[in-house]
Amino acid sequence: MKKISLIALAIVATSAMAQGHGNGGGHGGGNGNGGPSADPTMQATMLVNTSLSNSAFGPGATSQQNLASNVGTVSSTGNEMQLVMAKNSSIVNKSWGGTAEQNIASNVGDGGLSAYTYQVALIKDSSVVNHAGWGGYALQNISSNTTCVSCAQ
Repeated sequence: MKKISLIALAIVATSAMAQGHGNGGGHGGGNGNGGPSADPTMQATMLVNTSLSNSAFGPGATSQQNLASNVGTVSSTGNEMQLVMAKNSSIVNKSWGGTAEQNIASNVGDGGLSAYTYQVALIKDSSVVNHAGWGGYALQNISSNTTCVSCAQ
């Protein structure tokens, strides 16, 4: 029942994001949203009693794990919601000798967001691991916005 309630909440929140936020009432007057608006988007990942594992081995190897995230050139005019819900789960990303990049409910990349964004990570009784060994490099974003796609060491 709780899971259904959370899904319904996410749908309602996405619908609410479609409403205009300017003071012109959305009809072109004042600072309103007079022009056409982009549709809102929602990316959701739900994990229950699950193990999610990603790994890469060797020099220069990249292990990239993206859950409900935009990575690369990020450009949006529509309101966005990224939602990750995990319970009794394990989310693991590892790289030996290379780069481990883990993005959970995040916008990562160049470009810009010209809309409202909501990043939500609800993680309960779970583990989140991002590990780089053998001289590797680890980058982790949880519920965030950053322009660092693959940050130099």
